[in-house]
Amino acid sequence: MKYNKTLISTAVSMLLSCTINASVVYAQDVENDQKPLPPSAQSAVVEDQETEKISILGSRRTTNRSLLDVASPVEIISAKDLVRQGDTNAIDAMTSVIPSLNANREPISDAATLVRPINLRSLASDHTLVLVNGKRRHRGAVVGELVSGVNRGAQGVDVAPLFGASLKQIEVLRDGAAAQYGADAIAGVINFTLEDDPNARSITAQYGEAYEGDGETIEVSGTLGFHLGDDGFGVLSFQIKDAEPTSRGIQDGEGTNSGATALAVAGFPVENPVVVWGAPEVKNDYKVILNAGISLSDSTELYTFGNYATRDVDGSFYYRNPSNRSGVFTNNGNVLFADSTGAGCPIGVLPTSSFADAQAFINSAPENCFAFQSRFPGGFTPRFGGNVKDHSLAVGLRGEIGRDMTFDVSVMQGTNNLQYKMFNSANASLGEASPLDFDLGAQIEKETVVNADFSSGYDMGILESDLNFAFGFQYHDESFEITPGQEESYIAGPFADQGFSVGSNGFQGFSPSVSGEFSRNSISAYVDLEADLTESLLLSTAIRYEDFSDFGDTVNGKISARYRINDIFAVRGAVSTGFRAPSVGQSNLQRAATNFNNGELEELLVVSSTSAFAAQFGGEQLEAEDARNLSLGLTADFDGFEFTIDLFNIEIENRIAQVTRQLDQNDRDTLVAAGVTEAGTVSQVSFFVNDFDTETRGVDIVASYPISWPSSTTKVTLAMNYTDTEVTKRGQTITNARAREVEESLPAYRTTLTVDHDFEPFNALLRVNYFDDAYESLFNDATLPIVTDGLFMVDAEISWSLDENFTLSIGAKNLLDEYPDEWETQGFTGRDGGFLGAIYPLNHPAGLGGGRYYLRVKADF
Repeated sequence: MKYNKTLISTAVSMLLSCTINASVVYAQDVENDQKPLPPSAQSAVVEDQETEKISILGSRRTTNRSLLDVASPVEIISAKDLVRQGDTNAIDAMTSVIPSLNANREPISDAATLVRPINLRSLASDHTLVLVNGKRRHRGAVVGELVSGVNRGAQGVDVAPLFGASLKQIEVLRDGAAAQYGADAIAGVINFTLEDDPNARSITAQYGEAYEGDGETIEVSGTLGFHLGDDGFGVLSFQIKDAEPTSRGIQDGEGTNSGATALAVAGFPVENPVVVWGAPEVKNDYKVILNAGISLSDSTELYTFGNYATRDVDGSFYYRNPSNRSGVFTNNGNVLFADSTGAGCPIGVLPTSSFADAQAFINSAPENCFAFQSRFPGGFTPRFGGNVKDHSLAVGLRGEIGRDMTFDVSVMQGTNNLQYKMFNSANASLGEASPLDFDLGAQIEKETVVNADFSSGYDMGILESDLNFAFGFQYHDESFEITPGQEESYIAGPFADQGFSVGSNGFQGFSPSVSGEFSRNSISAYVDLEADLTESLLLSTAIRYEDFSDFGDTVNGKISARYRINDIFAVRGAVSTGFRAPSVGQSNLQRAATNFNNGELEELLVVSSTSAFAAQFGGEQLEAEDARNLSLGLTADFDGFEFTIDLFNIEIENRIAQVTRQLDQNDRDTLVAAGVTEAGTVSQVSFFVNDFDTETRGVDIVASYPISWPSSTTKVTLAMNYTDTEVTKRGQTITNARAREVEESLPAYRTTLTVDHDFEPFNALLRVNYFDDAYESLFNDATLPIVTDGLFMVDAEISWSLDENFTLSIGAKNLLDEYPDEWETQGFTGRDGGFLGAIYPLNHPAGLGGGRYYLRVKADF
């Protein structure tokens, strides 16, 4: 791998030259009626209470409460855990330690290759609300229309721009919380808390590589904290990373002398393998995050935080065989020639027994005839990817009104911009004039959120604690934009009517006709009450009203309670309603593909749910998905041994799905008569509808126990999750295969056992993850159902503190080099050939990368 050695110097220069403008985090101990702690002091308090982790989720009280004292289950991943990974991105850090969270790696899945979706409690990625420093984070621009499993059609948040060095901790609330935090919080809430210690100064370099010798990854990250005034702070974090691709398949047709293997035997110049099944290449991966704040007075603080990130992604598509790929190389089995004069071209099948014979046949054509076999003699595999840019900025004011009320007023703006690109492809309808590389256009998600939150405690006289009364307002503006690609990526060239496919092969660029910007806004208000009614009983309730400019309004509520039985045991539970608003992208996504069929051009369209095409088949404005959550849990603390068990049940109605319909001549005539003139060439449309109901039930178990030895300490943590989803009502989109995907595509059982042993100056970590079996339709083909058996994966790391400033770590992710079993279905296996070299299941959360080792050096200064 060629690595740009100037990256480190560039990052250092950026750190030294950066000028920071004000801002910051507010901390207050209401219970002791103290003035706000400086951010640095607050950080120290939390660090000193490492055995009693504090979360801001689940309660709007300003008094700190430990994880066992809240009414809903919350998990925290500390900064230490975030960096002790073979992969330091937030997604892999969370999936390694939280069994209820999964994240598939889909080797070939269009836009999902650029933005990985995450799943909490086996629900879709957009059923989880994502916050940064307690503020709503903007969605990613990917609408997963071609994604497999539960994420099909989902538009979740892109969390890749968040990374370990920038974070103090990640808090995961595993409970419905729409009434508390707003739309999307059905499965739960994930809050990324940014580092706020002005004394944090470190730089880390990490190198990793797969056991197979590929997937080389080089990463440099750092944190620079500094003081602003007497008690203000600023923290600037960065990460620079390049990752080479991995390949875990075989050559197409290997062992059967068919496909690409047969062509190679005959002398055709084909790549080996022609399709790369593995992680994509990610380069120019730069991330910067700022978190800062300053006191304006004894009772008011100004804060700001934001990020900028960019990355280039390049992944494989499917192989185009020169002997049989229709629309590019062949038509009705014969070689497809672009006849530029109409004088006629040879008719015949491409000889495949000898490359010399194939070349002779192509070269025998007159000058007016062009065949793509002359440009791609061994066929070609398009490369799909692009550039992802993500940036956000939040500014807020927080403090006290008088002595009893706190306030927090903020505005946050975020943008996720996906510029799609296609490499090594062709717009076949342009013939010899077609470029090889294409700019396909972009999808851009923009969001602006304005919040005003207030909280105050009132002494009611008859309650054990003050009644905490919180209320607030939110304005949320969201837009989804599609911009056109270069003309060659979508235009129907002069040879379209001769049977050549239109647009960049593999992914047609966005044309002006499907481009545009779509927007909506919403306003909401909430009231939240919480108090200790007695020394043993905590009760809280929240109600939220939200009104959307496109589909209407909704009201949701939550009641939660915690009862301490004695000094050891407590029970907790909650009942709530929730909702997920359809995203603007789901409501307005448009895309086109053009084919040549039976002598005519035909269009396949993805259209908005309110378009004339969708209305022809009953399409209408998307509505919110409605949810009902029920949870019941038990907590226990036996002098250091902590144990929690939480049962949950989530019912969701009107879940959004994608429907596809064929247009016959009557449909086309009706639409044309209604003024939709472009309908004359449309053969198929796809759009989103509210279409099915599900019920998800399960249990989370977490137990931890610290052990003290004469000269060392050990902490053992066991976390288990069982989740079962059932499709309780099927609409028009839900086939048996699709229902099975929703129900079984993620493991029902997940278990994580972690042993963390400190024996200064060394630390050793051993983590065992179990992934239960999972179902998938291979290549999204319902005729190829496969079930991947469960497997264990072991991670290990040992660190050596050379002195108080330098730490050296070596570790392995998937230490024992475990792979999922090779797939087998319908009497076939991947090694039988004819499946483009894919031998492993493609979408199991355990992945198909095998083991990898890494070396990390960290310097604190």
